Amino acid sequence: MTPSLESEDYPTLEQAVDHINSIDFSLLQEKLCSQDRLLCRRWSPVEAEIGIQYYKNFLFLNKKYLDQFPVLPPMLEVDDVWHQHILDTRQYAKDCDSIFGYYFHHYPYFGTRSKADKKNLNLSFEIFQSLHEAEFGSKMLSIWGEHLEL
Repeated sequence: MTPSLESEDYPTLEQAVDHINSIDFSLLQEKLCSQDRLLCRRWSPVEAEIGIQYYKNFLFLNKKYLDQFPVLPPMLEVDDVWHQHILDTRQYAKDCDSIFGYYFHHYPYFGTRSKADKKNLNLSFEIFQSLHEAEFGSKMLSIWGEHLEL
């Protein structure tokens, strides 16, 4: 069961936003732009900056709309940033606690289990993009300059 955002035991949206804005992603940005062979691609500094901002927006939207939409999937590039954040296990757990009040899990199989599941993923992403546009004035655009399907 997903906890309600209205509970006094969980950070408020204002507290979450303050924390999201205070997270230092400089090491994550450096990693994304590095020559590390374990990365799926080397990000340019501008791509990394945009990707990290989109990731912060993703965290905000998942916090704000959790009660209405329990699953708001990110676009591919934001998912890559999320993976890097998760790999910093201690910091990710602390950040999740400060934003959500619990560990914000990543389920990597959404959209892969059946045609109906893929349809649900696409619908969820359309909802995510609509929320992003309503909150931030535009939909997320592909950072890597390619049209990438979910």
